Amino acid sequence: MIISAILPVYNGEATVAGALDCLFASGLSHLEVIVVDDGSTDRTADICRDYPVTLLRQPSNTGPARCRNRGVAAARGDVLLFLDADVQFDADLLQRMLSRLEADPALAGVLTLTAPRPLNPSFAGRFVALQDYLRYSALYDAGHRSWSYITTRFGLLRRSVFEATGGFNESLRLAAYEDLEFCGRLDERHQLAFDPTFQVRHHFPASLWQQGWRLHVNACGVMSLPGAMRRKVIGPFIRDRNARIWLCFSWLFVVGGGIAWPLLGAAALCQLGALRQAWWLPRGLYRHEGALFAAKGWLVYNAGLAPFATGVACGLAYRLFGRFGAHAQ
Repeated sequence: MIISAILPVYNGEATVAGALDCLFASGLSHLEVIVVDDGSTDRTADICRDYPVTLLRQPSNTGPARCRNRGVAAARGDVLLFLDADVQFDADLLQRMLSRLEADPALAGVLTLTAPRPLNPSFAGRFVALQDYLRYSALYDAGHRSWSYITTRFGLLRRSVFEATGGFNESLRLAAYEDLEFCGRLDERHQLAFDPTFQVRHHFPASLWQQGWRLHVNACGVMSLPGAMRRKVIGPFIRDRNARIWLCFSWLFVVGGGIAWPLLGAAALCQLGALRQAWWLPRGLYRHEGALFAAKGWLVYNAGLAPFATGVACGLAYRLFGRFGAHAQ
């Protein structure tokens, strides 16, 4: 069985070598690696030429969706590995994932989780990595063992499933939610194994501003999806959504407290409502990083309401005006 690794990269000279080193450290003789350089202006292409990869170059920056589709078109494998250029992982991870896939022919693929510690040590990077890990771990603890969803950060998918789904939507050029849109079209019969021991380490935004922008774009993209696709994508994260609704009311009451101070009590109750819905977050932050980090993390989660709300508003506006994907051009 040939495994085709599809790696899109744009100006990734600082990280792409680490991802390629991990791929070739897996020791799989039946692995082909296809790198699609998306119009990089740095040394990315030169670095990739030092490895036994098939290097495809885009004349200009077109986005990861088109790059992944081009990589699949050039691939020979029946199993596709989608990965980002800023991840690293243990040498045995890919073999363990393949063994899981081979053991169950009914599986469409295998998912991974983000490791709780990122490759970059900033507070923002640590918070985003741990939040991502805790969010998906909470799903596993709730009983999810498979999901009709592919993590393009690092995930296996049978080629037949990819082709049946129709590939990635190339009109979505930003590296944001093109994978969510793909998953929205993925047939529910195509289930991917969900195992928290399959983890990859990732470079996350180094600043809270970058994190907020990513949250805005993702919320905008998800809200602009057709209704059935949107419900499928956000379905497992309903408690996360509910927590943000509670936070929205909390801050509305805080503003109202300047006029009628008893509303501040209502704001506190709404914070408790949000904590009840998203208890997995402060509890996990505390267990991994301590009380101070958990308190700061909850404040950041509160602050994330602003870019989340602007993203939702933009997505609704695009739906109303029938311009799906226009903001991703």
